[in-house]
Amino acid sequence: MARPPRHDDTGRWVDRFGLLLVVTASAIVMLSLVDVGRTDGSASSVVAYIVSTVLVGATLLLSLRAAGLHPRRQRVIDLVVVVALGAVIVLVVRQALDENVPTDPTAAAPSILIVAIAVVAPIAVARRLLRHREVTNSTLLGAISAYLLIPIAFFEAFLGIQAWVGEPFFGEVQRSTSFMYFSLTTVTTVGYGDIAPAYDAARLAANAEAVVGQVYLVTFVAMIVGLRAQAWRGRGSDQDSSTD
Repeated sequence: MARPPRHDDTGRWVDRFGLLLVVTASAIVMLSLVDVGRTDGSASSVVAYIVSTVLVGATLLLSLRAAGLHPRRQRVIDLVVVVALGAVIVLVVRQALDENVPTDPTAAAPSILIVAIAVVAPIAVARRLLRHREVTNSTLLGAISAYLLIPIAFFEAFLGIQAWVGEPFFGEVQRSTSFMYFSLTTVTTVGYGDIAPAYDAARLAANAEAVVGQVYLVTFVAMIVGLRAQAWRGRGSDQDSSTD
């Protein structure tokens, strides 16, 4: 049986990197403000939790569509994301409506499939950008989107590591917003040092994010910006030649 193609360049969402950038930035803002690890049972906290969870799912699905993933593969990933995130939302709503339902401290822990999809998302976008024959505004927006997808991927990975190891990532229980804060400061190598990973697996993941973020900026973004600048210089030379 033949394997389905990996890419489809004719989809309506392909190269919609402007929209992806808006959705990705919105997801980061929500994850920086809303604790998806627990709710206080109020309607506002539950709604905020659902909105942030839906934004994360939309970010992952839109990134793969913008990257031109083949529809057959996309449908499988759609099902995985919807089922996994839907199950978490149902659990949180049950906990908010029924005080007898015990609060699960690892409710925010993503499944290994969600972590895998989150890791694949920036890679898929970057690969799509490398297929652009001309560096356009869409290419630049896609490069920024891919960079912002990195802290989301490691946010999910950090929560997953905490759940799988069974020990607090930072040595003591923290709000999930601390994970996004830590992920953003790590990918940018700011490193304020107010919180830090507490064990080897956590430290390895944090170091990996710092390396990935810097390698991406130094190589990929620099390459795209250089190609765009070269194109501008080429257009300027053509205009000068036409006026002579």
